[in-house]
Amino acid sequence: MFGRRVAVLLRFPPPARLPAASPFQGQHDVPARTLLCQSRRTYATPGRPRKAVGEPSRPVKRAVKRSAAAATDPDSPAKEKNEAKKQKAAKKEKAARKPAVKKATPRKVLTEEQKAAKTAELDKSETRDLKKAALQPPKKGTHLNAYLVFSGEKGKDLKGLGDGLASYRQKVVEHGKALGAQWKEMSAADIEHYNHLCHTSKEAAQAEYKRWVESHTPEQIQAANRARTTLRRKSKAVETGKRKIGQWPAIHDERAVKRPLSAFAQFTTNRHASGDFKNITLPERSKLIAQEWKALSENEKDKYKALQAEDSKRYVDEYSNAYGHTPPFHNDAHPPQLEAAAAAA
Repeated sequence: MFGRRVAVLLRFPPPARLPAASPFQGQHDVPARTLLCQSRRTYATPGRPRKAVGEPSRPVKRAVKRSAAAATDPDSPAKEKNEAKKQKAAKKEKAARKPAVKKATPRKVLTEEQKAAKTAELDKSETRDLKKAALQPPKKGTHLNAYLVFSGEKGKDLKGLGDGLASYRQKVVEHGKALGAQWKEMSAADIEHYNHLCHTSKEAAQAEYKRWVESHTPEQIQAANRARTTLRRKSKAVETGKRKIGQWPAIHDERAVKRPLSAFAQFTTNRHASGDFKNITLPERSKLIAQEWKALSENEKDKYKALQAEDSKRYVDEYSNAYGHTPPFHNDAHPPQLEAAAAAA
């Protein structure tokens, strides 16, 4: 009995060696043997060296290897689970990348006034673009005459005429009457002087017009004439129904190539030059020439078809020299003949 107590005392420290602030203070109902036999915390794991502390243990490594091997096995449920996770993540990523579909907004219905305003705005924009493409050439001077040169020179001396009149219209009328009276009193030498000034002004204006035309390429002049043709047609659609004389005339370009004539046009030109249709109106001439053309045999028409082929060859050559490329056959009046002429050239 005594020997057993000594062994216990030697194995466990006496209560006096315990720290003053013992965690077991206050536990009076717990037996002393239970308190003495509680295990202390150790910081060294049995079976693992100190250098391996902080790394996963061998059981953990073996478990990881087993799970990895199971994941690579095609028949294992772990791999199926991993594949399912990957597919789910891919679907989420695809859904995130896909743009959201916007709901179609209902189309606004325009009133008649809004439609008319929109059409007018579009027509105004189109007209503005056409005017820009139509270019603005200088005047050729064809409107000049000796009286206009005289009125332009003498008009400055008559500015004070009609200052006391009631309206500007009366002033202009009186101004014109005074100029007319002076013109009638002009001598032959004076009129010859103003004729000379008129011819000089015309020549200078025509030279300036030609320089302006040649400063542009033939393609630019061609595009400007197309725009001017459209503007002339649009000007006919006004409420008056009449086109102003001289509005948007075609730009005269000496480099432009004359289009080829068809066989019927060759025949018509020949018949007009014969002089057989004097004192006959143009509509009646056209009817008679059309009847004569229908009455011709194929051998008689071959003569004019040969003229057409020759004229088409001339057109291809001149067009190639002027524009640097062959004409667009799909826009020409006689593509087969032009193609044959181009091949022969």
